[in-house]
Amino acid sequence: MKVPRCTIVLPTHNRAATLSRAVASVIGQNEPNFELIIIDDGSTDETRAWLATLDDPRIRVAQTECNQGPSAARNIGINMAAAPVVAFLDSDDIYCSERLSVPLAVFDRDPEVICTLSSARKEYKHGNTTVVLLPNVKLTPPAFEWAMICDLVGVESTSITVRTDYARKAGGFSPDLRRTEDRDFLIRLSRLGAARILPDILWEKTWSMDGLSNQWSSAGRDLVAYFSERTEYMGRYRKIGQYLVTKTLVMHMRHGNVASLIDDTRRFYRMGLLDGGIVQLCRNHLQVKRYRRAAQNESLEALTGPPADWG
Repeated sequence: MKVPRCTIVLPTHNRAATLSRAVASVIGQNEPNFELIIIDDGSTDETRAWLATLDDPRIRVAQTECNQGPSAARNIGINMAAAPVVAFLDSDDIYCSERLSVPLAVFDRDPEVICTLSSARKEYKHGNTTVVLLPNVKLTPPAFEWAMICDLVGVESTSITVRTDYARKAGGFSPDLRRTEDRDFLIRLSRLGAARILPDILWEKTWSMDGLSNQWSSAGRDLVAYFSERTEYMGRYRKIGQYLVTKTLVMHMRHGNVASLIDDTRRFYRMGLLDGGIVQLCRNHLQVKRYRRAAQNESLEALTGPPADWG
């Protein structure tokens, strides 16, 4: 049997309404030599029945007995992958026709690159859309790591394409994280090789009511879990950790979510990330905000790592 050029890993849980659209976007790729692994992560809707109707030999289906979460489901797909490159697709997103061919061309011509991230078109609640363009730049491993830690480049799992061996060496996605698991994965991956950031619009993010990005009340709990995995935010990169904390609290204030504001303030205080007084927290927040804005607006090609006084 012909070895596929790319494996697409598509985890899904109770998304029968959008799954067919996601699968159709894969079948419509201008690179036909792929395999699609769909992980039905304990769905209780019509997903299993619909999957039983698929007859494309490039599609494989794995099913879990109970819902384990998207990270665990993606790891199943990574372990099953037969191709040297693996891409990811959330079941409420869709691929553009060149989603596979463009990253594969990058891997073919540059053996140093182990990962690509691509630009996207995003849909919002009321149907309006925006294009999120990433810069056209190659990041060395130290620059790649810092760009992920400091959130200089937007990350979502559907954007990620990675050499399969390196995805496995990095340990896959952390099952303990509900949010920012993709960024945590890329931070670990960054220690293994370079990344190529692509300006090409290769996928579309669709809006869904039950999307995790809409679950504002859990943001603080998820951030605490992220810090537990990435302890450098508590130490070496404490300024970034405090910036993410204050950004979360400001978000609660903007949404008028008083209960979450109080609960998360207590969580962050117990972690020791609200010390130093309000004036110092504001200074650190503004310093990080200005740095990120300058780094994102100017060329990232000169990026080598964090500023000297940040660790």
